[in-house]
Parts: sequence; structure tokens; C-alpha cells
Amino acid sequence: MKQFPIQQARNLVNEFFDFVAKAVSPFHVTSLCKERLAKSGFRELNETENWKLEKGGKYFFTRNLTTIVAFTVGQQFDPNNTGFKIIGAHTDSPCLRLAPVSKLDSNGFLQTCVSTYGGGLWHTWFDRELTLGGRIVFKKDNVYQSQLFHHQKPLLKIPNLAIHLTTDRNSFAPNNESNLRPVFAQEAYQTLTGIEKPSSEGQTSFENKHYKYLLNLITEQTGIPTADILDIDLYFSDCQPPSYFGLNQEFISAARIDNLFSSFFSLLAITNPESFAEDQTFINMICLYDHEEVGSQSAQGADSSLLSNNMKRIYDILSNSNQTSTDSFYKAIQRSFLISSDMAHSIHPNYSDKHQQNHRVKMNEGIVIKVNHNQRYATDGVSSAILRVIAQQADVPIQDFIVRNDSPCGSTIGPLQASNTGIKTIDIGAAQWGMHSIRETAGVVDGYYLEKLFVQFFKQYEKIDHKLLGI
Repeated sequence: MKQFPIQQARNLVNEFFDFVAKAVSPFHVTSLCKERLAKSGFRELNETENWKLEKGGKYFFTRNLTTIVAFTVGQQFDPNNTGFKIIGAHTDSPCLRLAPVSKLDSNGFLQTCVSTYGGGLWHTWFDRELTLGGRIVFKKDNVYQSQLFHHQKPLLKIPNLAIHLTTDRNSFAPNNESNLRPVFAQEAYQTLTGIEKPSSEGQTSFENKHYKYLLNLITEQTGIPTADILDIDLYFSDCQPPSYFGLNQEFISAARIDNLFSSFFSLLAITNPESFAEDQTFINMICLYDHEEVGSQSAQGADSSLLSNNMKRIYDILSNSNQTSTDSFYKAIQRSFLISSDMAHSIHPNYSDKHQQNHRVKMNEGIVIKVNHNQRYATDGVSSAILRVIAQQADVPIQDFIVRNDSPCGSTIGPLQASNTGIKTIDIGAAQWGMHSIRETAGVVDGYYLEKLFVQFFKQYEKIDHKLLGI
């Protein structure tokens, strides 16, 4: 039996750990992706400017600084014989967000008003050391700008209620409005230690919405005067760093595995030189969207015209030739393929009855093809067959997942992208535990499998007989 390259898999996980620890908001995800793409020779484009593209070129652009699209043009690009090889994932995760007016206090404790984002397992946010990160919007020298912010020390906590004070000790169902209120300071301690209360004199209307302590903290780290701040987009996150666990260290524990796991390994794949063969005529692309966790209906979400408009834009620029057939773009769309990569539910040993008995997928045992005949996933027999061919070429094991008939099924960007573009699509993912918990679990080897599959897809898809797409 061929020995599995476990050290290579761990090296990839270590890279993921570094990424996810810094990626505390979609703004940070996009910034980290931009940094890696630029180091790999990709050139940044701006949607508000005219583009110049060429064969063999590598490019990326962002929207709202929370969605990022990167693509490479085949060196043998032929407008009459091309298509798009696309991997889609998302940059957002369920979390708590700082409310527009965040000042809140109770019985001498300073707290923050929050909004829930997405369908989080909110009980997992209790008794965790939390911090804040995101984007600061400000005006300097009459120029509107934004800057990232991430306070890297524990700042807040949502404390649990002692068991002695609960009426029902066998259940925990916090009220999302009244119980999800992080504490970040105590007035009595400030008085005792002589900490001066910031003056509210001369504050702007924005400054009156948030505690001066918080705004001063932002100013100390960013250098932006509080009077220049116009607004803030801040996300709460767990301070605990990602880690391995298990007797053989076979599991990984981290925040935001759903879906930064897919985002990171698609980024690795498109920047991997093996994905960029000299004989390619197709366009490789990754689309990492914001707002998947809340329905994707935004200008930067997967249920927008972002992908379809920019595919046409890219094709038209590259096909500026009298030799291009008038309907070649539409032929290219039908020759294209989209992998929607989100996470999947591994069998849970304590709740095995929640899983369909013939489709109990597991971490560390291969990538999961997700099927739902009610179109909650976009997979069908043809897209599944194509992926299995690619996986076999890459020596990546595949598992099959459906939900029980008496269980609701989540969805993701696959059906939205398929319906908006007309591209054959499949939904896949790596298996995990605790989806939407503040701290999720995945398998050590699945990142290795995911990158191998993505690289093989970029290398080999266009060589598959495209008549299969018409079946």
C-alpha cells in the first residue's frame, strides 16, 4: 500500500492555521488572498476601470473588499475553443457583529449591542474570550478610505449563567437578544484604579453611538483619529488559535472552517504552478463570495450578476478578433464546469441516527459529493461523473452524501451559480463536525485531498470529452 504523505498534509494544515487565525472577517480573508495572489504574479484589476488582458495572464479583482475573483488565461486561449473552469467558495462565516449603535450597560458593566449574522450555534459563543476585527471607514484629507482593524488580545466575553441560578438545568436555550451581550469593562474597576472616563464633549454623531473606550482602542492601533471615522464594520471572533487534537493529532480545531477551508485550498490550487499548463485553452477561476451564510443576495454575493457579467467581460476582451464566431461565448459557457466547494457533515459518533444510513461520510476519508434531488445542491449524474474522473486521476477518494428524508437540507452557492450562469455545477466539500459552531472540527488529510483535486481539475478538465455535458 502506498504510504500517505502525512507530513505534506500537515504542512498544508499549518499554512491553513496561519491563514484562518488572521482571517477574522471577510475583509481580512480578501486581504490575505490578495497578498498571496500578488506574490504569485497575479495582477490586480479594478471593476471601475477598463481592463487589458492577454493570453497567459494572471489576474484578480475584488468587490466590496469581501469578495475576490482570481483567474488565469490559458496560454493557448482560443475564443472558438474555450471555457471556464471555476471553483466557488465563500469568505463569510456565522458570527456576532457589532451593532450600528453598540453602547450598552447593565448594573455597572459596559457591554456591546450585537447583531447575529447567519445561523450560528450561538450557545457555543458563551465563555469564550472574544475580540473584534473588520473594516474602519474614514475620511482623511478629503479622501474617503478604509483600513483593516484586528485587536489581537482578548477583549470581551459572554459569561454563562451559573447552574445554581437556572430554572431548567437540562437545557440551554439563550435568548439571542437579551443573553448575547458581551461584557468588556466594569465601571467599579475603572473608578477603583483611577481610569479616567473619556469626555463626550465635542463628539461627532458617530462617536456618540459607541463607547469612547472602543474608539480610542481603534485609534491607538490604526492611527485614525476618532473624529475622522465615518463608520465601522466589526466582527466578533474567538481569540483561541487553531490547533490539532486526537491521539494521533488527526483532527484540526479552528474557527471559520466553514468555509475558509475551501477558500484557502482553492487559493492554493490556482496559485500552484501545476494548475497553469502551457497547452491550456480554458480559463481557470476561483470565486470567493461574501454573504453565503445569509442567502447570497447582495452585489458581492453568489446570487448576483458578478460571475456572469465578468465572464462575458473577460471573454469579450480576449476575443477581440474578426475570427471569433458570434455565438462562441455561449458555446464556451456550455463547455464550462463549476465546482461549488463548501463543507459537509461528517458522521457524528454521538448522534449517528441523524445521518442517512447509506451515506455516512467521515473526516480523513475523502472529499464528499453532496446530492439533493430537490436542488438544494446542484449535483447531478453528469457533474458527479466528471468529478469522479478527475478525482480518480488525482488519486483522491470520494464519498457520497445525502440528508435523511425526515431532515432539512442546507444549501450553498452551487444552485445559485448554476441557475445564474447556465454552467454545469457540482456541490462538494470536506467533511467536518460542528458546522456553525464558534469552533469547528475537520480532518488533517482532507486539505491535502482538496488541493490535489482542485489542481487536477484545473489541469485536466478541458481534456475530458465535452460531449458528456450534453447527456
